[in-house]
Amino acid sequence: MTEYIPNLPNRLPKWITGWCLLGLDLLAGWLAFDSVFAPYLLATNASVWLWYASLEFLWIGLFLLGNLYRGEFTTSRVIEFETILKITFSVVALIILLQSLTVVQTPFPPPALFRYWFWFTAALLLFRMVVRTTQKALLKRGVGREHTVIIGCNPRGYQAAETMSQQYIQGYDLVGFIQAADDPEPGEPPPLPVLGSEPDLQHILQQHHISDVVLALDKPDTQRLMNVIAGINGSPVTVKIVPGLYDVISGLARTEQIVGLPLLEVNMNLESWYLQRFKRILDLIIALPLGLVALPLALVVAAAVKLDSPGPVLYRQVRVGRRGSPFTIYKFRSMVKDAEQLTGPVWSEEDDPRITKVGRILRRFRLDELPQLWNVVKGDMSLVGPRPERPYFVEKLMQEFPFYARRLRVRPGITGWAQIKHPYDRNITDVRQKLKYDFYYLENISLNLDLKILVSTVWVMITGRGR
Repeated sequence: MTEYIPNLPNRLPKWITGWCLLGLDLLAGWLAFDSVFAPYLLATNASVWLWYASLEFLWIGLFLLGNLYRGEFTTSRVIEFETILKITFSVVALIILLQSLTVVQTPFPPPALFRYWFWFTAALLLFRMVVRTTQKALLKRGVGREHTVIIGCNPRGYQAAETMSQQYIQGYDLVGFIQAADDPEPGEPPPLPVLGSEPDLQHILQQHHISDVVLALDKPDTQRLMNVIAGINGSPVTVKIVPGLYDVISGLARTEQIVGLPLLEVNMNLESWYLQRFKRILDLIIALPLGLVALPLALVVAAAVKLDSPGPVLYRQVRVGRRGSPFTIYKFRSMVKDAEQLTGPVWSEEDDPRITKVGRILRRFRLDELPQLWNVVKGDMSLVGPRPERPYFVEKLMQEFPFYARRLRVRPGITGWAQIKHPYDRNITDVRQKLKYDFYYLENISLNLDLKILVSTVWVMITGRGR
């Protein structure tokens, strides 16, 4: 195996790339706006400048939600360009549609808006190509590589070091190994220095300014993985796992592909501050008007529930929300009154006899969850996120699944990735499968994924494929 000598520290903080991209996006917006709408700007119409400022703010917000300001060169160019095309085309097409329906009035005719979209998108893609090409050139010269350690002095760790050292373009600067507790006795000298053992992890991360930790454990299990993550103790690092641990945390990580070596990334910071803010703004923008539009339907549903069976129209229940805070969730009652009086808390079954006739229809079309728009407005929930559970089940699930607490780091949602991918919970096996989808969502939170979930949820409601 070829010995790899890491470069001397020559780092380019990721935030610099992110701010460069943001500045170039603002420039692209101005160039496109000025080139297409110059005659309108000369007219000194205040509404024109208001539209310009609104569009720039909107683009930056949507690009933030779409994770388009990540500084890593490993970001897929195809996915990045595809996301830009989706966002810009969708927004401009929506403006043109609303303008044709006289819902929104703009000083610009549709052909001019289409030209603006074309030049704006072209400038965005060109600027990003320049930035990514520059990144590649700098990485080739050793600038911008992230100091990386591999936990595991074993064949799996050695193979990871060999592969990663040959792929400079991925931005890894391998510093050395950390001896894992279950590593076998070394048969040959490691290709990199051994910096210490697991108990020294926190000190090693600080001393060597580590940005990435790669886990290549020889005999992994859930507890071992948790011990390593606990040892990181809030350090600003990215944790990546060499395959072999996938059966332990299936569905928990996003995948990064290095030639010959796929890595599974564990996101230590699930929601950035800007993602939280913009998700909250979008929740209010969608939930408030949707609640007003759905009010007549809600009144019809309420009457049907009342006429179908004795008991209250609304069902109130305590659920566990973000950071473990309890809150009261609202639903249209779909079961008989006092359904759990004799059994205590239990998961409902597919043909549960406690479900009323109207309740079965409501569940099929997800209409029983309409009142939760009020939970979204209050801030207890989001439109998209893991479904909230009752305290009784949360306590049981945290004992069964050590990683369950990660679900409590974001706002729960009315709908989620697990809800459109898997049927309703009937037993612990279903819960285990849905947790995989929840963890996948947590690791890949973005505007794209949220929009995909919302569109899929609407389709489930229209086709009556709910539980």
